[in-house]
Amino acid sequence: MSLLLFTLVVFVAVGFFLRTLYGRLRLLLAARPVNCFDRIGERIKGVLIYAFGQKKFVVGEQPAGWMHFFIFWGFIILGLQILTMFGRAFSDHFFVPGFAPALLGGPFLVLRDVMEVTVSVAVLLALYRWVLSHPPRLFGYRPAEARLAGQSHWEALVILLFILTIMVSGLLYDGGRLVYLAGNSLVAAERPWEPVGALVSNLLAPLGTTWAKGVSNTAWWVHNLIVLAFLNLLPRSKHFHIITSIPNVFFRKLEPTGALSKMDLENTETFGTSYINQFTWKQVLDMYSCTECGRCSSHCPATLSGKELAPRQLLLDLRDYLYEHQQEMIDKRLGKGDGEVGENIVGERLIHDDVLWACTTCRACEEACPVLIEYVDKIVDMRRHLVQEEARFPTELTRTFKGMETQGNPWGLGYEKKADWAQGQDVPLLSEHPEAEYLYFVGCAGAFDDRNKKTTLAFTKILKKAGVSLPSSAQRSPATGRPHGAWAMSISFRAWRRTPSRSSRITP
Repeated sequence: MSLLLFTLVVFVAVGFFLRTLYGRLRLLLAARPVNCFDRIGERIKGVLIYAFGQKKFVVGEQPAGWMHFFIFWGFIILGLQILTMFGRAFSDHFFVPGFAPALLGGPFLVLRDVMEVTVSVAVLLALYRWVLSHPPRLFGYRPAEARLAGQSHWEALVILLFILTIMVSGLLYDGGRLVYLAGNSLVAAERPWEPVGALVSNLLAPLGTTWAKGVSNTAWWVHNLIVLAFLNLLPRSKHFHIITSIPNVFFRKLEPTGALSKMDLENTETFGTSYINQFTWKQVLDMYSCTECGRCSSHCPATLSGKELAPRQLLLDLRDYLYEHQQEMIDKRLGKGDGEVGENIVGERLIHDDVLWACTTCRACEEACPVLIEYVDKIVDMRRHLVQEEARFPTELTRTFKGMETQGNPWGLGYEKKADWAQGQDVPLLSEHPEAEYLYFVGCAGAFDDRNKKTTLAFTKILKKAGVSLPSSAQRSPATGRPHGAWAMSISFRAWRRTPSRSSRITP
C-alpha cells in the first residue's frame, strides 16, 4: 500500500513539475530569437569556471560566497543520495549502479555524510543572515528597492528549511537503518563508510529497533516529500536559477565588454525595447536566472548613491511582468494575438525614465553577478526606445547629442581639430600607412578631452621609447606581409574594421 501511494505521489508531483517547466519553456521560445550557439568550446569553459567552479562566489565573497559554494556542491553530490532514497521505495538495499559499498559506494558514503553536515552548517549561516543580521544586500537597498524591502521574504526561509530538513532527514534515515538492519551483512558493510550515520545510529540504538525503524521510515517519507515539494517550488520562485543558471552561463554574451547590439536603422520597424515581447530569449533567460542575491545592486554606483536604479529590482520588475503576460506571449508566438503584448513598460507603467538614465553603463552589476546576467544591454535597449521613438531624454543630453550629430564628438568641438594634440609628435597616420600591423585608435576623448589627451601623449611616447618601428622603417613580417612591429594612429571616430591576422592587436 505504501509503495503504491508513494508511486502515485511521485507521478503527480513530477507531472506537475514538468507541466510548469513546459510552460516556462514555451514562454522562453516565444521571445525574440538570437544566436547564442557559436564558440561552443569557450562557452563550455565558462560553465566549468563560473557555474561549477563558482568563481564569482569564492573570489571576494567570503563568507557568504563559500556558503553558497558548499550548498551548490552539496546538491550536486547528494543528487545520488536523493536517487538512492527514491530507489529504496522498491528495495532496502537499492544503490545507484556502480555505487554499492564494494565499488564506488564506500568513498561516496563518506563524502555524503561530510556534505550533509557541511550543507547543514551553511544553511544555518544563511538562516542567521535572513533572521538575525538582515544585511541590506538580501532585503533590498532603499529607495530603489523599496518594493523588494517591503516583502516578507518567506520563500527564502522556506527553501532554507527545506534544504536543512533534507540533510537532517537523510542522516536520521541512515542512522535508523544501521540500527534495525544491523544483522544484515550488506548494511554492516556500509557502517565503516558512514561516520556521521554511525554516530546517529549510536544515539538511536538505546531506543530499540522498533523505534529506530519508525524514525528511519518517517525520515524517508519526510525527505522524499520535501524533495518533491522543492522540485515544484523551483520554477515558481527565485530558485528557478537552480535549473536555469548553468544554461544562462553557457549562452552568455561573448562579445567584448561594452559591445552593444547593432541596429538596422533602415529596415527595422521598432527602435529599442518598449514591450515585454521585444526582449530576446536570452534576456528572458536572464530574468529566469536571477538569484536575488543582491550582488548587482551592492556594486551599482547608482543604487549606492540613492538613485532610483537598482539592477536587481529592474530585472525582478521585468520578470514579474513577463510572468503576468505568459499566456499572451505564447499566444502571440502561435499567431493568436495582434500587436504587442501588454503595455509600454518604459515610463510610468513599469520602468521609469529616471531608472534608465541613472545607469552609468559601467557594468559593475554584470561583473558582480554570479550567473552572468546582462543588465546594461536591456537598459540601453529601453533607452534607445526613449531617444529614437519618443525623443524623451534628460535635457542635459541635448548638447551631447547635438555635438555628436554635427561634429562627431560629445563636446561639439570642431572636427578639424581632432589631430591638434599630435602636432610636433611625429605620429604616423593609418591613412598614410595602411600596411601598419598595429592600430592605435585614439577616439574622441583621447583627442579632445584635456585629461585624456595626457594619456594619449603618454602612450605615444611609450610606443616610441619601446622601439616600436614606424611603418617607413620597419622590416616586413614573412607571415603577414606587413611591416613587423609597425604601428599607426587612426584619428577617425567612425568604426574601423578589417580582417587582421590572429597576432594583430587593436589598442583602444
